[in-house]
Formats: sequence, structure tokens, C-alpha cells
Amino acid sequence: MMPTTTDAVVAPDWRQRFIEELGGLVLDPDTPRAVVRVLGWIVVCEPPQQTAGDIQEALTLSAGSVSAAVRTLVDSGMLERVARPGQRHIYYRLRPGGWGRVLESRFRTVAQLREVADRALVASEGEADHRLTDMRDAYAQFEAQLGVLLENAKACPPRLQHGKDGLQ
Repeated sequence: MMPTTTDAVVAPDWRQRFIEELGGLVLDPDTPRAVVRVLGWIVVCEPPQQTAGDIQEALTLSAGSVSAAVRTLVDSGMLERVARPGQRHIYYRLRPGGWGRVLESRFRTVAQLREVADRALVASEGEADHRLTDMRDAYAQFEAQLGVLLENAKACPPRLQHGKDGLQ
């Protein structure tokens, strides 16, 4: 029996698949899924700036979830608020350099973990075994490599100029 058009399942478009797949990733155990879904939406939405209402409607999230998500993303440096002259709505868009800011924050965490291990090794006066040394060495290696990656990324110009959406 051939499926009819009413029996066919409509596949989600690529944007929906991207948002749901991204939302399924655990970027940080304490980050609500709604935050990651909002970030995913802002990465692929058209136009590139959205009101909280636009986000709420597109993702079928509650107003409270959207409010908490955009506040988290603004505070993290990923999103910025944009006001349009003559309009009372606030728009949100990706902040220029936001990806780099988040990566630099993660980089600082790696450095802090290495520093804590270093201090413990010094304080142990040789009593600590290979587990602590392995931790320090792993984080020191990541720290060195991430530092090179971040410097290389800063040296590369962005592919697209921000501001083409008319909200300069």
C-alpha cells in the first residue's frame, strides 16, 4: 500500500534538526537545554536578529524559558541586545567575537585546573602519585595547545562582516 500525502511524515527542515541536535549536546551539565536551543536558533534564524517573542514562537518555549536563556547568553557574551529606533522591542543577535569569548572562558578554566594541580603537587612535597601528575600534565598540554589555537583564531579575520543585517 502506497502512503498518501496525509500519511507522510514531514521531515523537519535543516534548521530544526540543527537546533534539536545541538540542544541534545551537553555543553555544560548545569546549562538548561532551552539555553542551547536558543543559541542554536540565533545561529540559523532569519533575520539574524530576533525578539524574545520571535524566539518563543519559533522554539515553542515559554516566555520564562526564553527570558532566562537570553539573559544567560547575554551574560556569557554570546548574544547582544539591540534596540531599533522607534521600536519598543529589544532584539537579540550573536555578539561579534562571542564564540571566541566563550572559548577563552573555557581556556581559563583549563588553566585554572592546571594551576590547582600544580599547587597541590608543590604542597604534597613528593607525596602525590602519578594521578595528580597526570592531571597536571594533561591540562598543561591542553593549555599550551589551546593557547596556540586561540592566537591563530585571533589572527584570522572573520569570514563575514557583522552588521549586514542593518542593525549597526
